[in-house]
Amino acid sequence: MSKLHSYRKFEYRRCRVKAGFYVDFIVEGAAFHGLCMDVSDAGILAEFDGPMVVDSSGLLILRHPSGVLKLEARVSHIDKGMVGLVFVFKTPAECGMTVDFIASITNRAAMTSER
Repeated sequence: MSKLHSYRKFEYRRCRVKAGFYVDFIVEGAAFHGLCMDVSDAGILAEFDGPMVVDSSGLLILRHPSGVLKLEARVSHIDKGMVGLVFVFKTPAECGMTVDFIASITNRAAMTSER
C-alpha cells in the first residue's frame, strides 16, 4: 500500500456530548422509544427498541431533564444497533432553539461532572 492510500479522508465532526436521556422517534405513525447516547447541534446517536431504516424521516422528541424538544429528524446511518439521526431544521429560529437546548444539556453535564 502506498503512503497516499494509507491516509484517511478527513471529515469534520461536530462536538458531541455524552448523554443518557430518553427519546422517541415517530415515523409514519409508528413510535420507537430509545436512549440517546450522545448529542450535538447537528443530531444524535441513539439505541432504539425497534428496527430503523436509513433515510426515514419523522418527529424526534428529546426528553432531557432540562426540558423537552420536538423537531424533525432523518436517519443518517445505522451501525451495530446504534442509529444516527440528523436534525432537519425548517427555520433558522428552530435551529437556534435547538442549539440553545443542546447548550443547556452541555452546561448541565459540565456542572454534574464538576461535583
